[in-house]
Amino acid sequence: FFDYRERRQDAIAGLENEVTRMLTAARLTEDAALRNMRQTFQIMARADNLQSLDAKDCSGLAQRLLQSMEDFANLGAALPDGRIFCSASPLKTVIKANDRLWFQEAMAGKDITAGEFIVGRITHQPIMVFGYPVRDDQGRPMAVLFASIQLSWFDRLIAEFKLPEGWNALLLSDTGDVLSYHPAADLAQAQRQGPEAAQPFLQTLQAGQRVRELDGFDGNRRMYGIGTPQFSRTPLLVAIGAPLDRTVARIDQGFWWRILLLAAIALVSILTARYYIYGLIEAWTREITGAIDSVAAGRLQTRIRRFSRVQELLAVEQGINHMASELQKRDVDLRRLSTAVEQSPEAIVITDTAVRIEYVNDAFLRSSGYTREEVLGQNPRILNRGLTPPATYTAMWAALKSGQPWRGELVNTRKDGSTYVELATIAPIFDEDGVVTHYVSTKEDITQRKQSEALVHQLAYYDALTGLPNRALLRDHLQQAVDASAQGTAQGLLLLIDIDRFKQINDTRGHDTGDWLLRTMARRIQGCTGALDTVARLGSNTFGIIVPDIDGPSDRAQTIAQKVHQTLAAPYDLGDARRLYATTSMGIALFCAGSPSPDSLLKQAEVALYRAKEEGGNALLFFDAPMQAAVDARAALEMALRDAVEVQAFRLFYQVQVDQHGAVVGAEALIRWIGADGKVVSPADFIPLAEETGLIVPMGQWVLDTACRQLARWQARPETRHLSLAINVSARQFHQADFVAQLRAALERHQIDPGCLKLELTESVILGDIDTTIERMHQLRALGIRFALDDFGTGYSSLSYLKRLPLDQLKIDQAFIRDMLTDNTSNAIVRAILVMSEALGLEVVAEGVETVAHRAFLIEHGCQYCQGYLLGRPVPIDEWEAAHLAVTGAP
Repeated sequence: FFDYRERRQDAIAGLENEVTRMLTAARLTEDAALRNMRQTFQIMARADNLQSLDAKDCSGLAQRLLQSMEDFANLGAALPDGRIFCSASPLKTVIKANDRLWFQEAMAGKDITAGEFIVGRITHQPIMVFGYPVRDDQGRPMAVLFASIQLSWFDRLIAEFKLPEGWNALLLSDTGDVLSYHPAADLAQAQRQGPEAAQPFLQTLQAGQRVRELDGFDGNRRMYGIGTPQFSRTPLLVAIGAPLDRTVARIDQGFWWRILLLAAIALVSILTARYYIYGLIEAWTREITGAIDSVAAGRLQTRIRRFSRVQELLAVEQGINHMASELQKRDVDLRRLSTAVEQSPEAIVITDTAVRIEYVNDAFLRSSGYTREEVLGQNPRILNRGLTPPATYTAMWAALKSGQPWRGELVNTRKDGSTYVELATIAPIFDEDGVVTHYVSTKEDITQRKQSEALVHQLAYYDALTGLPNRALLRDHLQQAVDASAQGTAQGLLLLIDIDRFKQINDTRGHDTGDWLLRTMARRIQGCTGALDTVARLGSNTFGIIVPDIDGPSDRAQTIAQKVHQTLAAPYDLGDARRLYATTSMGIALFCAGSPSPDSLLKQAEVALYRAKEEGGNALLFFDAPMQAAVDARAALEMALRDAVEVQAFRLFYQVQVDQHGAVVGAEALIRWIGADGKVVSPADFIPLAEETGLIVPMGQWVLDTACRQLARWQARPETRHLSLAINVSARQFHQADFVAQLRAALERHQIDPGCLKLELTESVILGDIDTTIERMHQLRALGIRFALDDFGTGYSSLSYLKRLPLDQLKIDQAFIRDMLTDNTSNAIVRAILVMSEALGLEVVAEGVETVAHRAFLIEHGCQYCQGYLLGRPVPIDEWEAAHLAVTGAP
């Protein structure tokens, strides 16, 4: 009876070990999926397609990577504002992810995030989403990569385990919803039972238990192993159950059979009692023989229960029991090892010393395509079609013959003729005398890994569209060329090429035509270069050429560059009698012994290229010292401007605005920068630089706050309460997401009447998304803010949206005012603007009024307000108030 209890407990413990092993294997598969995902994210983060933030290039990369990833639903990237711009699955509308936990964690972290179980906004399916941040050299976020896994990963995982009949596996949410179920045919029935049936599993997990007997959704009692996926932020529950009834039932049956056997032995003992000694020996012999036969037949749980009082016979009985116990322990170990070998994802092969196959597991059959009958007794060379180098086999046998294991890569061929790469570990098996009796080989299929490594190399060093080397590989080749020139007298050339107005070609002809043009230009450039030269695509519409040796004087470089320039200038045949003409700008830097580093050469060529673009394009320029001086001056100005923004080294100058009667109605606030040397830096120098670098945003915030502070001072005095103040707002500042909130905060902070604050906008502010601009202007108008359209008449499209914009004033550009008395065209434009403004109910401010005649003409034709040197130059606030607050009549 006690042996029965022990064996029953052993069987249950075996089931516990089995389900625990299944959960461990699931966790290993989970870790492998995370490694694969991290490697994919790193590939995308280093790719030029992502660095350029080009949606089409990035989506193409995501699609190619997704093809090699099983059970992944989607792959893509989102900008720091949460907008998804890159997706392997097509985007039918604008989708933002800034409210997702995976996005928020990625923006705040540095590595892959935990998975978030959600219903995807792109796939509209339940998925697990992971995020990965991409940052620039300063650590600022550029994008957030994401990858989503379908719930089918759990189904595939369970399918690979090949659970025996009666086993059960399920995936639950923290609310008890059944997300996946094995057998799959019972999924609908399990889902209908609702969260009530899932409560025992959830309670077991909350109690910290890993293994427990529970009733399944089908009512059958099983030994369940319960765990949670580590890579999921969303609480999920994984349960794998093994049936209790079959294993325990066999033990119960064996127990009753032994009860019957003991009864039979007792009966025989009674019948032979009269023969005592002979009967005793005969019964003992039968028992011993039966026990030995039972053990020999594989029933290792057999034990001798009745012991003889004869010491010698007792020693034999105890020896037989000990032998059976040891054999049973070894059998358990062998079964456990056999199960692990059979279910191993790695192929395992055992051969004899003649290299004849004696054993293969299922993983080998899956990877090779052969059946077990086809390979047993064969030599493993049936997989060798000569693709593995002979030196590999030489090294392998040298190690094995010396008694050492060998590890290396083999290129084998399946039964269907397809090839695959395996990472094999082969080791000899020794007997107790140290003699080799067999060889065992474990082999992992690394074909996909090798393909991924090749893809990583291709993506890291080559352009996907043209097949040319990318910027990274060009820099490596440039380093080699510079090093070679330093050892001799050869003079090399670095040529950068940029297609002029390429965006216009894309916009008018379409991106397909733009891509075709890039491929065609790449072929033309290659046709102009030699075998030792390097041609690369550095970016969207930029190519680079390295000629390590121009083979002649410096004039030869001019000849090479002109040849490329003329070749690219030839028309491009689009078919259907259509032609495309494209011009290019080129920057050239020469190098020889003593030349600077490759990075410096690239910067020099880029400086020359930018100068060629600034001069109108369709030109080639060599880098020279004056160009460097201009670059250095710009860099110094930018550094000084950044310091000025940090310490707010600016002042506001005010230029008066008067009405038709000469009464002061307000002023325009103009930013001025006093340099460290005390000199005023021209706005024409630093304003464009601030726009380009983004420093215009903090500068604009300072102007807004300073202007509101001045308005608060004016509005605190009755005699100045009526004055208005106009400030210029750049396009970059106006389109900041929090611009409305910033302006509202400034109004509340200084407690001013918003009707006295006027924002002057240029056409650069409203060009683009006109509907978004109008919506933001209405939000500001709701605060009481007024608007003026600055430099009116200089743009090409102002009239088309005048009727849609909530404007209060138009400001006539000073270029028209200056010439209106001498130039008929300017005169007609000014009068037309005044008439049109009156019809639209808009006020007009004339800028650049410098003479009395100017002002008289404007007043005669209905201009309400004037501004210019005639009335007052821009001056600090103290000078402005001293000069204008006492003025009441016309000058």
